[in-house]
Amino acid sequence: MAAGAAALAATPAFAQDHLGGIRMPASTTESELRGLSPTGGKTYWASGSKGWIIRGKDERQDAMRIVGAEGLDFRGLHALDDHHVLAMSAGPGGASQLWRTSDGGKTWKRIVVNTDPDGFWDSIAFVDPKRGFILGDPTQGRFTVLYTADGGETWTRLKAEGVPPAAANEGAFAASNGCVAIGRHGQVAFCTGGAGRARVYLSRGGGGVFVALETPILADAASKGAFAVAFAKDGTLWVCGGDYRNPTAPGVNLARLAPGGLTFEAVAAPPGYLSSVAVLGDTVMATGLAGTIASRGGAAFQRVSAAPMNTVRLTSKKTAVLCGPKGAIGLWRAG
Repeated sequence: MAAGAAALAATPAFAQDHLGGIRMPASTTESELRGLSPTGGKTYWASGSKGWIIRGKDERQDAMRIVGAEGLDFRGLHALDDHHVLAMSAGPGGASQLWRTSDGGKTWKRIVVNTDPDGFWDSIAFVDPKRGFILGDPTQGRFTVLYTADGGETWTRLKAEGVPPAAANEGAFAASNGCVAIGRHGQVAFCTGGAGRARVYLSRGGGGVFVALETPILADAASKGAFAVAFAKDGTLWVCGGDYRNPTAPGVNLARLAPGGLTFEAVAAPPGYLSSVAVLGDTVMATGLAGTIASRGGAAFQRVSAAPMNTVRLTSKKTAVLCGPKGAIGLWRAG
């Protein structure tokens, strides 16, 4: 089906969190924003609950609500450019859907609906404009990993033997569209929680075969675990997490895996739940409901913002865009 979008342009007013680390243009919706995809320079797309999509450029935001999708929670987003965007909703069964716009949000078309009544999509990521993955919670004892080679029009589930069996109570988190990541040379990783120790499933060969690696992040409750992964250019794999029900709880919230390694090492960082991590060059930034932390040039992580956020994407080594609760958008520039 095709549908339009009701639009609302933002007023470019600003707020500043008390640490001064990010600027926050006035919110245009009350949506819980989790999907975030820059398209180059100062432009970005964001998505969230109640069918809302944001098209932004620096401080300006154009909010649109997809007609026919007002009840969907768009937790995943992938923008190919300023005009072509895929928005993935998360939810049980048929509430997991994929929508596309090819005209900058003027019209939207629903292209895929989850047909597995036990399924729940968590994240979407693309290797290039044609090849991509959707990660879903376990069904039939294994995580759902869907693959497309035609830009998202059709999807095929990877063969069961390529994905190790899920542990009891293990699942992924649709918190920031960050629980699956694409690296160089065909590497793919996704992270999980809820089953003791948080795990990262890693495929290094690009053939759809994953190995499960434990991390030092605790996952001994349904609200705890690894929430997001990100590859650095050199192949280092970062993972972040914590407890979303207790965002200020102490404990390991950040870890990394060296290129070619098999053991994650904990990374010293300010305490608190982190739901998203981004890496570009020698800049690493992570965010969550406890605020945002950053490291540049290999320096120790410092808290740069206390504002609660869900997702971060670096647009350069010195700039980033973030999104979070109640329609929050954050703009970070290194001092």
